[in-house]
Amino acid sequence: MDKNIFVFLLAVLLPCMALAHDFEVDGIYYNIISDEEKTVEVTFPSDKKIIDDGYKCYKDVVFIPEKVNYAGKEYTVTAIGESAFECNDELLSVVMPNTIRSINKFAFNGCINLKSLTIPSGVNEIGDFAFMGLRSLEHLAVDCHNKTFDSRGDCNAIIRTRTNTLLVGCKATVIPDGVEVIAGNAFISCHDSSIEPFELNFPPSVEIIEPFAFNCCYPLSAVTFSEGLRRIGRWAFIGTSIECLEIPASVTEIDEQAFISCDSLKVIKVKKGNKVYDSRKGCNAIIESATGCLLKGCEGTTIVPEGVKVISSCAFYGSKIKKIKLPSSLETIERSAFVCCKELKKLVIPGSVRKIHYEILMDSGVEEVIVENGVENIPQSAFYGCPKLRYVSLPESLKEFGRYGAVFVDCPELVRVDVDKDNKYYYGNGQVIVDKKTKTIVDGWGTEICNAADFPKELLPTKIGNNAFRKHSLLRYVILPATIEKIGDGAFSGCKNLRQVNCYATVPPVLGKDAFKLDAINGEEPAPLQETLTLLVPEASVEAYRNAPGWKEFKKIITIR
Repeated sequence: MDKNIFVFLLAVLLPCMALAHDFEVDGIYYNIISDEEKTVEVTFPSDKKIIDDGYKCYKDVVFIPEKVNYAGKEYTVTAIGESAFECNDELLSVVMPNTIRSINKFAFNGCINLKSLTIPSGVNEIGDFAFMGLRSLEHLAVDCHNKTFDSRGDCNAIIRTRTNTLLVGCKATVIPDGVEVIAGNAFISCHDSSIEPFELNFPPSVEIIEPFAFNCCYPLSAVTFSEGLRRIGRWAFIGTSIECLEIPASVTEIDEQAFISCDSLKVIKVKKGNKVYDSRKGCNAIIESATGCLLKGCEGTTIVPEGVKVISSCAFYGSKIKKIKLPSSLETIERSAFVCCKELKKLVIPGSVRKIHYEILMDSGVEEVIVENGVENIPQSAFYGCPKLRYVSLPESLKEFGRYGAVFVDCPELVRVDVDKDNKYYYGNGQVIVDKKTKTIVDGWGTEICNAADFPKELLPTKIGNNAFRKHSLLRYVILPATIEKIGDGAFSGCKNLRQVNCYATVPPVLGKDAFKLDAINGEEPAPLQETLTLLVPEASVEAYRNAPGWKEFKKIITIR
């Protein structure tokens, strides 16, 4: 057999072999771990149909025996296999023997009606996401004789005894004093929004909350931190419903995205005495004192105080802010700073800003952006994906605009962008912006028609830049002047409603790659624009266009009347 074919078959078949159950006894399915040691793990039936990402074979209360007989041999049950009970939504409880040594990853994932679980005394290993999505779990305990884990004080949690790390919690968890670390994904069982809101108090012993600890734990509505807490990791509280946040004076490290997508957050306070962070002037934000970097804002952050120099990445992600005033001290707005701020309608960018990253307003509700005089650089995709954006004002000071590509990609409702008439580098007619030096259209838009020929003679463009009109999905008609010589890569890509282009160039412009390509829909490539779009050109040039590279793909080329 060809070696490559053999390797391919192994890659395909081995996972299937590993997941196949070896035998079934009394409705429970097993894989043999070791014939020599006569050990098995509980698994799922590989010969039954998958329903809703799981094998629906277990329900009510399942009692797992210590030993099981098969083919004349007695095996000891030592593990709950990977995904063994996954998505068995009629399962209420599983009683495990003390012979169980490991509970593997995804073992109970998605058992949404599992109410009670006790970890046996022999378990010394628990896999990742073993208890994900257990929205009904009310009782979680560890056998008192277990030497690796405990559930001290009937806390309804699993704690690694040696390190005092809370590994697994649930909606009924009470964090006991003595716990020092909340592990990553510890409360992943609570990511279901159908769970009733609950609160958590963190005792003084808790020093570290690891990344993803409360990942998408939406029902978590309130937290109380104690002095003693030192570090809050990346995305630790992502997607929770916390409304008020008070950071203790003892905290010295907060990842800039620790509270990303906390949409309900209204009040933020840093306690006096904190040497690293502050919330000066009651601004309802977390500010890194030494750098002036605003790490996290919220609905209550209506005025960013003077002294703040940086709005960090995702600082207001998902916030319900309706208005905000930025300070004259601001120098940098980092990527995605105001992403998904659906209720924010207007943003004024101060002239002090020297650096704007890309996608700062993506999926926001912003309709108007005013860039004040002093700002010199607006990069590629700075305002990418602003579905409600209608008007933008650009200043005299602007020197660099969309250096490597368009700034307003996927802003379907954009009607007008004005460039200050005294700007030395760019000229705009409201519908397109032209680089005066290179005579290149760097960006264009329109909800119906875009006239790129409406310019003073000395400024008529000769090129259309890469992605200049990309994903302006409401654009239907475009007029290009006779001076156009080149149309860049992806210039009109994603313009799904574009129906007509009037090109007055007598010599067909050079067409870049995918200039008129439509984006795939559900993985399927739609018919190219060339098949549906009408191209109007000068009468004397019709044949030239019909034979020119790229242009000859257009099905309908007719004369401009």
